[in-house]
Amino acid sequence: MKHRNERRHVIDFLFPLALFFVLTATSVALVVLASGIYSRQVADSEDSFSSRTALSYVTEKLHQSDEYGAIDAGTFDGQDAIIIHQTYADQPYTTYLYQYDGYLRELFIREDVSASASAGRKILSVKDFAFEESQNGLFHLSCTNEDGSISDTYVSVKSTP
Repeated sequence: MKHRNERRHVIDFLFPLALFFVLTATSVALVVLASGIYSRQVADSEDSFSSRTALSYVTEKLHQSDEYGAIDAGTFDGQDAIIIHQTYADQPYTTYLYQYDGYLRELFIREDVSASASAGRKILSVKDFAFEESQNGLFHLSCTNEDGSISDTYVSVKSTP
């Protein structure tokens, strides 16, 4: 029987070890890169969610209250506000939609009751909420997020003269 006398080289040990470290480093770098991209996407999505949701909320309020003469642009306690007039149980009520203290707010109150802008219910955190009636029955709404990005939309109120 012949004994094989094989010489082992250092490269036989170092090559698999180096390959293992390269693959491990590549995997770690890929995970770190992917987590950074994911974090940015989540932040962008949250910012976009805030402004789109605020605009959708106001749009739906305007569509729900679409009656002739029910929707006006005005002021409430020194704040620009969308004013919605409604009648429940023969009592006149007003809904104010406005931005105050970093939030889009809504206040639903009887017309003969006084209130301050801080009394409104906080809807969503926004940096700024602006609107204008660009034409008779057409409102331009814009919302600025905390990061400064602006979203806007147009809402048509159909019950105009």
